[in-house]
Amino acid sequence: MFFNRIFFNHQINIISLVKYLNVLGFIWIIIKCLFHFLPLDYWFEFGGYYLFFSTWCIEFIYEKRWKNVKWNATSYYFMLFLLFFAIGVIFAPFDTTKYLKHHIESRYPLLGFGIVGIFGLNEKYSLQMIFKTLILVSTCAILYLISQIGIINLIYSDNRSEMLSQMRIQTINAHMGFNLYLNYSLIAIWYLLFKSWKQMKWQKIVLYIASGVLISLTLFLSEGRSGFLAGVFLLLCFILHALWRLKHSLILFGFLLFPICLYIALHMHPRISEKAIENEARLALWKSAIELIEEKPILGYGISRAQESFDTVNMKYTSKHFNEYWRKKQVPFIDTHNQYIQTTLEFGIIGLILLLAIYWAPIYIKHHQSLLILFCSFLYSFQSLFDIFITGQFCTFFCLIMLTLLRMKDKNAIFSPK
Repeated sequence: MFFNRIFFNHQINIISLVKYLNVLGFIWIIIKCLFHFLPLDYWFEFGGYYLFFSTWCIEFIYEKRWKNVKWNATSYYFMLFLLFFAIGVIFAPFDTTKYLKHHIESRYPLLGFGIVGIFGLNEKYSLQMIFKTLILVSTCAILYLISQIGIINLIYSDNRSEMLSQMRIQTINAHMGFNLYLNYSLIAIWYLLFKSWKQMKWQKIVLYIASGVLISLTLFLSEGRSGFLAGVFLLLCFILHALWRLKHSLILFGFLLFPICLYIALHMHPRISEKAIENEARLALWKSAIELIEEKPILGYGISRAQESFDTVNMKYTSKHFNEYWRKKQVPFIDTHNQYIQTTLEFGIIGLILLLAIYWAPIYIKHHQSLLILFCSFLYSFQSLFDIFITGQFCTFFCLIMLTLLRMKDKNAIFSPK
């Protein structure tokens, strides 16, 4: 009996260690999502994936999770990830092979994290922990950029935006990925502050506010328009929410100021102007893609044939300057730079409906955190207008955010029904 108790306790200690290692793997991956351009060897690049999925499989077998899976709205939601991945595989026998391997590999996170989402994560996770990780990583990344440039150089330079941009590209990420991460960190700060600011020590409140100001200023200095606009919109929404909580009648005043502030912000950014929009290469790419979609609107072309077809027309309406720029870069292909158009091109209207379900279904799953999920849904939906999101480099980050929102507990959610 004594030895059985020792063996049982030993088993519990080992499985607890495995669970903590699983959390470490998750955090490793979410940190790596920001540092996309950081040159790392193979194990630093993919070690987080090996650690996360191997420990999750050990948990899965040890706890026999297949027996205890709860088929609820959350489980069915993650089935959509598998379905979206499966469509590409189902189309494969009727598709071409030129881009098939590359495009399917870019969607592996939907398969892996989709399975994890169905069966769930262990109890060591918490939404607050992941949100705090996002905030800490974003703040440290910005401080690193400032340290590399020099704070005096940054303050007195007339080219702050360019200096930050060049240093960020050299060491961390392009503006799309970087700004997306910062905007999710802003949402995390808003959520944590409004959830429990009354119970927080004033030092912690100051740190959150300072981090939020630093992140906001970095977004305002970014050359990326989508990240800048998303940041401004989110900050204005946070202000409206604060006014509503302070006194309901103040929301009318907020709604009057909202469009004015948004208008001023739009005219602050040097890349947001009528001339810049007229010369925007994305509009030309979208026009070419839509012409292809009109030929096969229901089922699309398949993931490889869609790209091959787009290769023949992608520079049909683009400027000579754009064409020369991309030829010099020698990239293997140019996508549509729009997730909605790309998905419709690949899988037709059926694929587009599935994509919209993946983006917006979480709002109906977690009613007690509807505003939090609404802000997150806005962010990746807005980002998808200007880049490939869940079938490109942002796929992993999207999956991690969905697991955080839907599979991690937060006992003191701010919008719990009374």
